[in-house]
Amino acid sequence: MDSYTTLAIGNQALALLGAQPVAQVDEGTELASTLFRIGPVTLEAALSAHPWACTIALIRLSRLADPPESGFRYAFALPPGLIELRSVLSHPHGAPLASWRVVGTELHADAEDAWADVRRELPLGQWPPHLVAYARAQLAADLALAITGSASDAQLWAARAAEAFAAARRVEAQQQPHRALHDFPLIAARLGGV
Repeated sequence: MDSYTTLAIGNQALALLGAQPVAQVDEGTELASTLFRIGPVTLEAALSAHPWACTIALIRLSRLADPPESGFRYAFALPPGLIELRSVLSHPHGAPLASWRVVGTELHADAEDAWADVRRELPLGQWPPHLVAYARAQLAADLALAITGSASDAQLWAARAAEAFAAARRVEAQQQPHRALHDFPLIAARLGGV
């Protein structure tokens, strides 16, 4: 997680907890040290907690010049900031590749072209408001005990973070198109099919 994102959302979380803002990563205060020790891990976990629509992308992978030594014909560079590799395709609208392997920061496959359906980190400016709200509440929950020294504050913020997560997932669900059911036995039976 980049330091700007940690600082921006971290200062919002600190404000919720009644603490002073942190000016920069290396300001040398205990508050800054605590924020930058806990913040990046919490924010990465917030991005990983759900397949947020803003993090999903279909990316054409760059083929590397040298063939891999893993038994596959081609090696492709994986994008930086990768959270999850969901599937690998031979072209954007094709079927998933049957065989491939991740080796370090490379993807090895026999296909000449590779497209990756990924979840990736984003710059803070591309985070939707519902994700920022959840990340801020979760970071406040993770910082509460260290900042306020109160277990009840920590419990309160943990409950608020859970509510913010549920609210963010509801917003995500509203943005997804409905999918038609095909070849479902109960629909066929209701319509007189077999």
